Amino acid sequence: MAVLFNQHWDIAPGKQQAYSDFLMTYYNPTLDKIGIKLVGGYYVTVGMGPRIIAVGLAQSLHELEGALASSEYEDITNRLMEFVSHYHSKILIPTGRVKMDDYKVQTGLWKFNQYWNIVPGAEKEYTDFVTSDFIPTQEKLGLAVPAGWRVVVGSGPYILAEASAGNLVDIARAIDSDEFRRVTLKLKSSFVTDYHSRILAPTGRIDLPIFMKEMLAKF
Repeated sequence: MAVLFNQHWDIAPGKQQAYSDFLMTYYNPTLDKIGIKLVGGYYVTVGMGPRIIAVGLAQSLHELEGALASSEYEDITNRLMEFVSHYHSKILIPTGRVKMDDYKVQTGLWKFNQYWNIVPGAEKEYTDFVTSDFIPTQEKLGLAVPAGWRVVVGSGPYILAEASAGNLVDIARAIDSDEFRRVTLKLKSSFVTDYHSRILAPTGRIDLPIFMKEMLAKF
């Protein structure tokens, strides 16, 4: 079972270059070494902060627990705090409502993430609506839906609905449509509370090195 480890932070004022050098040279390689594979780094362009979201992937809660308990993780996180503020983290597992064959890095894609809590007692009707209407409508509008997540450790809202597109224009076109407004209104009026959303731009610090490695492997 895929397990996400999402970290959120802001870059400390005046430390942008030092932060970038630290992430590329030390932080990202260390997380990979201890078993947390970084599958995305994003900047929140629209929505609530903190502005940076680093997305890590482990194959099980047990594997992630071992990585987080390691001295390497403790040391590298202490060093990270020299460059960031407003740090917090979450652990998420799949909801089972979205088919996820092989969750991996999606290089160069923008994200449209929606967050909410399910109304108590409405779980079955909510699941029927999400699988039969909400997800198909997003896909019809050009938003890929690679995953749905539930927060098991960390602050809510506890559902993360993840969608992606090639650029900001495609996301804007989809969410400005009558069909998207219809399903979102039904979602918020009948099945969920505490709804909010974010549009995330790829930072390039994670997907660009992977893209370059894949390109060089072809030569």
